Amino acid sequence: MGGRAIATRIGSIAGGRQLAIGAAGLSIVAIVFWVAFELTLSAAVRDAEEQAQRRLALFDRTLEAIIERYHYLPVAISQARETRLVLENPDSTAAIEAANGFLSQINETAGASEIFLMDSTGAVVAASNWWTLTSLVGTNYSFRPYFADAMVRGRAEYYAFGMSTRVPGLFLSQRVEGPDGPLGVAVIKINLGEIEANWWRSGELIGIVDLNDVVILSTRPDWRYRPLETIPLTEFQAISRQQRYGENGVENRGIMTDRWHSRGAGFALLAGTDPETSGYFVLQELRLPKYGWRILSFSPLTPLYGSAVTMATAAALACAAILLIIILFEQRRRLVAQRLADHNQLELRVAERTEDLHTTNEQLRAEIAERVRAEKAESDAREHLIQAAKMASLGQALAGVAHEISQPVAALATHLASAWLLDQRRGGSEMGPVLLAMEKVVERLATLTGHLKTFARKQTREPMQADIGTVIANALELTDHRLRQVGIDIEYRRPRPPIHVGANPVHLEQVLINLIANAADAMQDTPARILSIGVSQNAGHAEIAIADTGIGIAPAEIPNLFDPFFTTKPAGQGLGLGLAISFGLVRDSGGTITVRSRPGQGSTFTISLSLAHTVAARASA
Repeated sequence: MGGRAIATRIGSIAGGRQLAIGAAGLSIVAIVFWVAFELTLSAAVRDAEEQAQRRLALFDRTLEAIIERYHYLPVAISQARETRLVLENPDSTAAIEAANGFLSQINETAGASEIFLMDSTGAVVAASNWWTLTSLVGTNYSFRPYFADAMVRGRAEYYAFGMSTRVPGLFLSQRVEGPDGPLGVAVIKINLGEIEANWWRSGELIGIVDLNDVVILSTRPDWRYRPLETIPLTEFQAISRQQRYGENGVENRGIMTDRWHSRGAGFALLAGTDPETSGYFVLQELRLPKYGWRILSFSPLTPLYGSAVTMATAAALACAAILLIIILFEQRRRLVAQRLADHNQLELRVAERTEDLHTTNEQLRAEIAERVRAEKAESDAREHLIQAAKMASLGQALAGVAHEISQPVAALATHLASAWLLDQRRGGSEMGPVLLAMEKVVERLATLTGHLKTFARKQTREPMQADIGTVIANALELTDHRLRQVGIDIEYRRPRPPIHVGANPVHLEQVLINLIANAADAMQDTPARILSIGVSQNAGHAEIAIADTGIGIAPAEIPNLFDPFFTTKPAGQGLGLGLAISFGLVRDSGGTITVRSRPGQGSTFTISLSLAHTVAARASA
């Protein structure tokens, strides 16, 4: 008996747990149904509102387009000669006939409902329908607001039911000005039945209400001249006195029985006999402040509720299915746990093996990268050896050239000295300056060959000074023929007082000659050829900037510009040694040479050297 009681108790506990789980599951399903219903319904209402807003905007533009077609007519008619004649001479039969014919002709083209003229008392003196049974001629409409407002403000717009034609329309009026005051009012009536027909074909439930909340245009004929909500008796009597809605006036039976705001949207309850105009609707309105109207759109709420219930039911069923799946997975959890443990052990072994493979791959990548670096270093060394061999061969050739040239240079100097003495003995002539210039050139050539002879020998550096102004003047003098040949203008001002730098003047002169010659080559095909040389000093250093207006240097070529045998000139026009030698000469003087360039905008080479007194101070220190 005791065992049965324990089993019964355990069974009751298990049954209680199952009931609790079932109740919790039902609660979750109900909550999911409610949340999905609310979210779906709110989204559907927002979508219906957005669609209604777009439709209302389209209807507004259509209405505005129809009205705008006739806006110019009242003004044009008020300024016409026939209009002024008939208003100034209301008793003239000829003037009346001319005005009637003029208005009829205008209306045949414009297609308005009626066009008529009113004198200052409100009586119609001419109309476009003067020949019909419903002619407006002789009728007095002084009680109409479109007459009184136009006489006061100049123009007016008013929607009303036609007293004579029994056709509603929008009246546009314009005051006719006279020399002594207003002569009358020109009025055009627009029949908006066209837009009503277009709205009806769209299948929408649309209505336009005026300032009195009375529907004046609608896709439902039974809504016309009914208020949105029942109007109180005192207001209804005042509206009836306006005679705005025809002989029958307003049917004081509200279209809506209730209206409220929820979920960020407006709703309305319509109590009509027709199923299409009864029930709950989403209400959207668009104000037309220009006319004092509002366009209302009614979207049925029943389809939105139906779609929301469908989506909520689907979500609830999906939630129930998910809960059942969770329960099934929970039941199988213990069986899968062991398999997961085995799987994790296998994954651990795979991860360890993958880590070993990853380490091996990294070692292989490192070896490959080291091999690539070694091959690149070998290639670079080979290139450097080739360049060094070229430079060595060039040095040997230059040494031989210097040795061979030294004797003809000495002989040339001797002949120049003899020519100078002969010229002096003969009392001097015009050859003197020429011989003097040739002597300077020969001296410079002798100096250069002397440097070439001593270049290969190990020398002790002796401090030397160079006057920047003198060096630049010599360089310009030696390159003057080339500059004149290219047609280059020079911008240069010799520094005052002189600036001395610690450098070999011959070396510095050679560097400047090279840079000036390169600038001349760069500018020979450009329209503007200007060579600018600037000298400045700052913080113990002097800078020489040589700028040209040539073709410039590509950014990719600047890093290799000072390498031996690198040149941007066409084949046969340069060896690529000028800038390399200049770089070495400036570096041996303890200075630097840099370049700035943009393609098509020229280049600027800047030489920076220490001032002579700075070099002397360092030497003494």
